[in-house]
Amino acid sequence: MISIVYSILIIFISNLQIDAQHTLCAGMNATSRYVIDYCNQQDGYLIFRCCRGPDNETFIAVDLMDSNLTKIPDFTEHQNFDLVVIDLRSNPELEPSYDHDFLASKDLDVLVLPDHFDCPGGQHVWKWINKTDDPIGNLCGHQKDFCSNSTDICTEPNSYCDTNGPTHFLCLCKTGYDGYKCLRKGKFPSGLFYGLSIGVTIVTSAVLYCTQRRHVRN
Repeated sequence: MISIVYSILIIFISNLQIDAQHTLCAGMNATSRYVIDYCNQQDGYLIFRCCRGPDNETFIAVDLMDSNLTKIPDFTEHQNFDLVVIDLRSNPELEPSYDHDFLASKDLDVLVLPDHFDCPGGQHVWKWINKTDDPIGNLCGHQKDFCSNSTDICTEPNSYCDTNGPTHFLCLCKTGYDGYKCLRKGKFPSGLFYGLSIGVTIVTSAVLYCTQRRHVRN
């Protein structure tokens, strides 16, 4: 019985490692104390560069130090990433791209950047900003609700601001409104829309079937 359990555990760990090789996790083992400490606090476990949370599905922290990065990875392209801690130090060629960096990273709480890379949004976005050592970098801590300090961003009367990562936001329609500039009041008629779409598809298919049968040879 013990040997069976051990075999299952080995297969499980192997599958995790194979999965990690297709993500940002591949490569060295994590050395960032910010990533390691947070992983231990959350009862997660380290897989190469990443910390997988206790739910066994979501990656919650990643150590990308010494990765030879020139731009911030698009974390939305990687499955099951909901990062709270990211360490990007020791990437001397890393350059900011303010339009896309950390897009959709709503839960990001600790961001560690190379010394030449400032915390995105500065004090407007982070509760505190400090210097780190070994290696030197910028520590950005506790992401603020960007929208609470930017009440004039979403100007349409029936819309509201929703934070979508550091310096990023979405203008969403309030409940009961939709459409262009949130001007349409009431719920979207999904039943009618899908009913008409299905009806049109059936009628079109029937017409094509009847008209094209004459081209079919017996």
